[in-house]
Amino acid sequence: VIFILDSLAIYEPKDQRELESICERVTPRLQHVNAAVVLSAVKVLMKLMEGLLNQEYKEQLLKKLAPPLVTLLSSEPEVQYVALRNINLIVQKRASILMHHMKVFFVKYNDPIYVKLEKLDIMIRLADDSNISQVLFFLSFLLFFFEQKITEEEKREKKREEKKER
Repeated sequence: VIFILDSLAIYEPKDQRELESICERVTPRLQHVNAAVVLSAVKVLMKLMEGLLNQEYKEQLLKKLAPPLVTLLSSEPEVQYVALRNINLIVQKRASILMHHMKVFFVKYNDPIYVKLEKLDIMIRLADDSNISQVLFFLSFLLFFFEQKITEEEKREKKREEKKER
């Protein structure tokens, strides 16, 4: 399936009818259980959308892309990271796709550092006038949280040093 989708990503449709037909056939792959199939389907649709002239149809496709991408962020950290790297590229091209899903990029305490960094990068790319207060609130919370953790760690280190001196 992935090989076929990758072939479709480089294929140049003859006309708008064929282009829309390919989009129609690829769209169900967004619901696939395999993350690689979902990401390949997104890649095909992103490529084909460049040639779509029907704005209404293009908007419908854009709305269909966000849910599967958001769903991938509930996977294990390694899959999350791959999804986030792809999302980062997508956001650079079409930020509007995930504009209303800012909260999924808020880092969680148990996220690995590489996932946290990608989420922060995407969150900053998605920030605009409509959601900047939400982003700033989260970032200030994050800073406060890490400041507390650093302070706790400094106290523990100081206690360890005092024990060594005795």
